[in-house]
Amino acid sequence: MLKRKVQSHLGKKGSEETPFKVKKQTLASETEDDEAERTLERLVFGGEGDVIKEIEKDLAEDRVAFSSNDEDDDDDEDQSDSDSDDDDDDDDDDDDNELHYITKKNDKEITKERKPVWEDEADDEERIEITSMSRLKKLRETEDETVITGKKYTQKLKQQFQKIYGDASWADLDKKKRKDSLSEDEEEDLILQRAGNLLTKKANNLPHGILDIKRIKDANIEKPSNATLQCVEFHPSAKVLLTAGFNKTLDLFQIDGQTNPKLQSVFLERFPIHTAHFSSDGEQVILASQRRSFYVYDMIKGEVIKIPEIRGREERYFDKFHVSPDGKHLIFLGTNGYIILLSSKTKQWIGNLKMNGSVQSVAFNADGSRMFTAGDDGEVYIWDMNTRSCVHKFRDEGCLNSTSLAASRDGQYLACGSDSGVVNIYDNQRLDQTQPKPLKAIMNLTTSINNVAFNSTSEILAMSSRARKDLFKMVHLPSLSVFSNWPTSRTSLRYVNAFDFSPNSGYLSIGNDRGKALLYRYHY
Repeated sequence: MLKRKVQSHLGKKGSEETPFKVKKQTLASETEDDEAERTLERLVFGGEGDVIKEIEKDLAEDRVAFSSNDEDDDDDEDQSDSDSDDDDDDDDDDDDNELHYITKKNDKEITKERKPVWEDEADDEERIEITSMSRLKKLRETEDETVITGKKYTQKLKQQFQKIYGDASWADLDKKKRKDSLSEDEEEDLILQRAGNLLTKKANNLPHGILDIKRIKDANIEKPSNATLQCVEFHPSAKVLLTAGFNKTLDLFQIDGQTNPKLQSVFLERFPIHTAHFSSDGEQVILASQRRSFYVYDMIKGEVIKIPEIRGREERYFDKFHVSPDGKHLIFLGTNGYIILLSSKTKQWIGNLKMNGSVQSVAFNADGSRMFTAGDDGEVYIWDMNTRSCVHKFRDEGCLNSTSLAASRDGQYLACGSDSGVVNIYDNQRLDQTQPKPLKAIMNLTTSINNVAFNSTSEILAMSSRARKDLFKMVHLPSLSVFSNWPTSRTSLRYVNAFDFSPNSGYLSIGNDRGKALLYRYHY
């Protein structure tokens, strides 16, 4: 270490140099100019021996300071260190090891403890009248405060800056060190978490035309299904995804975007699953099949509960249902236009609602106070769930058979899919008309629409059809235009049976006929 410092000061290199001694070399052919130059160097910088002594003196002072701050050293050790610092005849190897250790310690201290480049002692003596200018009055803590010191004035300006602009995170060494240690995916997660509120509040944050999306590891990569997936759904609050299908198995996966480990599998004998949903509180999973009975999986207790039947109903099976967002109702689709209401708490029948045609699709507004239903007559019914009465109905433009419904979480849009492949997007403020005009009719698909869904920020509408391969589209709602870059003809989705957005709109999962829960991550 000392050798390197000497070399840096003197600019000499060579294998003939010893670690702590600099050999003086005198050439017989030196000119008077060279001698004059060396004389000038000694006058300005000091001789070579002076440089070595100065370095040894600095390092000795550092060693003494370090030893005095070490809680584990006793007085005898401090005295021994001090004596060894003053002894010029110590063994070279021992000195080199000790000096290297001290220098390493000081490097850490320099990294962790940054001091101001300049401190003006006059700040404590200076007095500033903060009432002399209107822009300085905001620095007062009380109305009686009129004069402050220069040091306090500096602190107040710093506090005011942080209040308006926030902390200067680029100057936080520890934060920078932590950030440098993050992987690319972890850093993206951190950005999404911090920007979540901004993305939710500003619809124009999502650019139209091009969607920044990439495929990552399948959600069920640890346990793909050996049958068609009928259901994929994200947990309302946790990073968990359920998958279910005709293999009679409910699977739960933790979604981290990297390994997506399997959490639980529940096998239901002779019960191919047609519909599966989380309860609104996220504590249960309700599962239905082409049976009169249905099952409830209690995730807290780890129990599977069989509900034998829905009393008072004559249907042969109950394979389709929905969960109200307010956690009050389970809505089963009956025959002959009957909408069957069950208590989410007791799983018992509490009432019926009746449409003129058959009921094929159901959707709720964000708080569950309004329900939308549609069927094979092309009409959409709006229900008040507090009074359990139909408050309005309208005809979906150009629709003969309604197949799917979705309501945006912000209450602005209602999407209606039909068997012709057309998806009409309505403004909720105009649904009081008997024949409202849609804001946009999406005609990119030409086969029956099986699913439509909005993402959590109400900026994206997705739609799918299982009639043919790769029938999936996404719409940018602020501009009411279809994203042109994804999916493309080369995007292999297979037959899309189900899909869902994650609660924070960071992920999209698509369940297909190969038993895979494809997982995509999109950014904006």
